[in-house]
Order: sequence, then structure tokens, then C-alpha cells
Amino acid sequence: MADFLISIATYKRPDLLADLLRSLEPEVAGKDVRIGVVDNHAEGSGREVCEASALDVEYVVEPRPGIAAARNRGLDLVTDDDRFLIFVDDDERVQPGWLQSLEDAQRRYDADVISGPVISVLPPDAPAWISRGGFIQRARFRTGDPSLSPATNNTLVRLDYLRSLGFPRFDESFSMTGGSDTAFFRALRDAGARMVWCDEAVVHEDVPAERANLAWIWRRGIREGNVSGRMLLRRQSRPKVVLAGLARIAYGVAATIRDVVLGRGVQARSTAYITRGIGWIGASRGRLVTEYARPTEPVEG
Repeated sequence: MADFLISIATYKRPDLLADLLRSLEPEVAGKDVRIGVVDNHAEGSGREVCEASALDVEYVVEPRPGIAAARNRGLDLVTDDDRFLIFVDDDERVQPGWLQSLEDAQRRYDADVISGPVISVLPPDAPAWISRGGFIQRARFRTGDPSLSPATNNTLVRLDYLRSLGFPRFDESFSMTGGSDTAFFRALRDAGARMVWCDEAVVHEDVPAERANLAWIWRRGIREGNVSGRMLLRRQSRPKVVLAGLARIAYGVAATIRDVVLGRGVQARSTAYITRGIGWIGASRGRLVTEYARPTEPVEG
């Protein structure tokens, strides 16, 4: 049992996982914290890193491929006496004061969910239009503002609240496309969870060079549109979702032309309407970006 269980899902990123664990060392010192690492690589590529860590890491392998399966295995590590569950990604580094900031914000606002910023660090040779247009970077808010779209990249959840809901799970139909965390936290919000932003609880992630390009950004935007479109289809008919998608594409094109004409260059906030609209139409037709698709790996015997 512990005040905090920090849950980390990992897949073939041992070096990045090692960086994350090192960044956690000063944060957990003197605190009642458990760290659970779920390796979604059946051959256990993160095992040596966890065994070599100065931290007391509970390491398990989840051989079923898919990020949702790994997240659910992380939920299995929760004990009856744990108070808070914290999700961070294996390619991040937490900044000094991160855990204390989450704890202070939860206590101050009596929140069921606290989430903080993930700052993306672009490679030095990244095209200038990416940073100028606000691409890849996530939005930030004032501490105490509502947290509009928590994810498993930097979020604390009060476990008593999860228990009161029957301990919901991540929807594994999102495993290959991503978005199971979006669906998970949307369900908590719909159930009445108090979700609050903490801008002091910062984590950083380095953006790989292969992601700093238009093709990856465009594909990621469509994938995110697929996710929100699939959730929208649970409440609205396919024709309505398609029409809404077409409307967003039209608005996004007009807004992008306006941005260019006014000398702002291409802006993420405008092109996001286009990719979301495309994603919604794709979701309506069952055409999904399967970013996390991979063959089933053999389980070690």
C-alpha cells in the first residue's frame, strides 16, 4: 500500500524509461510511493532498466499488444490501500517539485483528477513553422482551471473515486488506434469527476526527429480526430458526424487561408479543424489510423 502508485506503461524504450526513473528519484524521496512499470514488450525490453534502478520498481510484463491492455495491467497493480494513482509516459522526464505540486493541488481543490502540462522539446533542426504555428505543443492553463482533456501522460486520479464507480477500465478497442485514455477520462468527467489543472506539475518529453515533419503531424491529427469521432458516434448518427466533419474541414481550410494571408503562417489551431474533420469522417466509415498496430509477439515460456 502507498499514498501514491505511479503507473508507467512502456514498450521498447529502455533508454527513455531509464531517464524517467532517474527523474523520479528525488521526487519520491521521503514519500510513500510505489512505482509500477508495465512492459508491453513480451520479451521484457525494460526489465534490466527496472532492475538496475535505484527505485523499488514493481515490474510486470503484459504480453497482449496494445496500450490499453498495458494500462489495464497497471490498474491491476492497485491495492485496496493505495490512495492515488498517477500516470506518466515512458518517454517523459518529471521536473523538480512535480509530485509535490500534484499533491498540493489535489489537497487544495479536493479534486478527483489533477493533470499537468507536458512540454514537448523539439529537436534543434526542427522546421521553424512547427514552433511558430504551435504544432506538437499541448495547451496550458492556469492552476485551478478545469482540466478539459486529461491523458495518461501526466495525471493523478483519486482512487476512492474510481472505486466508487466500480473501478472502470480502459477500452481495449482503442488499443491499436490510441485514445483509450481520452475515452477513460471522458467517462469520469461524464460521471461527475472534479478535474483540475495544475500548471506547476511539469513533465518534459523530447520529440524524435522523425516526428518533426508535416506527414507525422497530419497523421497524428487525423488519428486524434478518429478517436473523438468514435466517441461522438456513441451519441450521434453517422450522417450527423459526417456532416459535422465536413463543416470542420471547410472552416479549417478558410481559417488556414486567413492565417496565411494575414502573415501568421500555418497555425495548429486552424489546421486542427481540418484533421479533426477528416478523422470524424474516417471514424464514420471505419477507416482508422492504427498508429499502435503491431504483430502479436510470442510470450516467453
